[in-house]
Amino acid sequence: MRQLIFTSALSGLASGRSGFCTVARHASLRERTVAELERMSEYKPPAGERPTVFLFRVYSGGNEPLYILTRAGDAGTDDFGRANYVVHHLIFRRNELEKLLPPAEIALRFQGWCKKFEGEPRYLPEDEPLPPEILRAEGESLLPAKRWEELTGDAGNAALLCPHGDARATIFLGDETCTETVLGLFAESSEALGGIGAWGVAFSTGICSENGAGRFLWRRLNESEISVRRPGDLILDFLAPLEFLHAPQTRFAAFARTGIFPKAADAKKERKSPEASEKNASSGAGNGADVADQPYKRFADIAGTAKFLGISAIVVAIVIACVVFWGTGDTKQAGSAVPGEVTVAGKAEAFRRILDQKINSEDFISAAEVWLEFARAFPQDATRLAGVYLPRFKLKVADAYAKYFSERIAVAELAGGLSAESRRELDAKLARFRRVCEKLDLTPQRLQKKNVAVFEKAEALLSSN
Repeated sequence: MRQLIFTSALSGLASGRSGFCTVARHASLRERTVAELERMSEYKPPAGERPTVFLFRVYSGGNEPLYILTRAGDAGTDDFGRANYVVHHLIFRRNELEKLLPPAEIALRFQGWCKKFEGEPRYLPEDEPLPPEILRAEGESLLPAKRWEELTGDAGNAALLCPHGDARATIFLGDETCTETVLGLFAESSEALGGIGAWGVAFSTGICSENGAGRFLWRRLNESEISVRRPGDLILDFLAPLEFLHAPQTRFAAFARTGIFPKAADAKKERKSPEASEKNASSGAGNGADVADQPYKRFADIAGTAKFLGISAIVVAIVIACVVFWGTGDTKQAGSAVPGEVTVAGKAEAFRRILDQKINSEDFISAAEVWLEFARAFPQDATRLAGVYLPRFKLKVADAYAKYFSERIAVAELAGGLSAESRRELDAKLARFRRVCEKLDLTPQRLQKKNVAVFEKAEALLSSN
């Protein structure tokens, strides 16, 4: 593995260079490759945003293909008073890949990412061993796809990105807080491709170029950036109900579920028709249509629907005739049973309306707390709807609580400490957050480090008062 770091400096590694330039790299990188890496080091995200973006692509301009994993992110201000950034490239050769985890997993695990360059420009030592955290341990596999299972209820959904062993163009809708989650999903879908196939899919977790989203097959975009979509893109919105996601009926989906690739004899279980296979592969996505469109597409068989409606009309007519003909029974007793059922159903529906209102207004703290009450009062309904709501909570609740606690901590710091009332409020909110985490199975390992730091700081603030 070789590296190149690009940022703003008073003097660069090359003589006479200053400003944004290469400040560290391996000397064994060819000058042509260095020039190409510098061209890839643009960091001009949309106005008002300074996200951390991970990108992976294959460069084939030299004697052998190079596999380039990149981190680009904000680095404060430079010596000239301008907004600074650091772009850090990891460059792998083909003969190294079999030892490594998939690139998206490396992005998560690599501990040496440069977030702010310090010291003098320098050449990096050659022949360093590969960092142990990015190596694949003996027998290690990212399958079964536990991240996909946790978020969507089915590990087989990892194959949505590669239904037949070929990666498909996919857009994940979500903000920067979803970056680690999306990388984890990319990693498991890459693993489902198997072997060297995991290193054949270019991906990005955001836009960091004024030229647009770039030529990446798997991308994470904000909703405001969805205009860059191309015809045929599969759109996965992980803030939308996930009950409409359906894994393709292929061996790759089975592989994602079990970690064991089915034998050739099991291939008979797959649909052989290309049209049927494509339909299964994109079920819940409609060949690139938004996931939100799927409730309509799932019932698009007009003939089947007409038949169903016709039968339903006959049944309803018979029921009405029976009610009219035998309606002289004990109406008092019948009437006493129905209102009770309607009341229970009405309460459940009222809970759900409140829940949807909280989510639509992005009040995820209140939404999570309403969900807990809903699950306590209507456990069967909660079990049925878990796939609709829990993925959104797991993505958003921790961020919402972290924002709340950050604001309270800032106020306390300005005021010189917590008042008795603020202390009680913060203590109660922390207790509520712990309960939410317990019910949603949000362990510290599943929370972003920046959020964990906020929660620890809030607890420390309480203990110091």
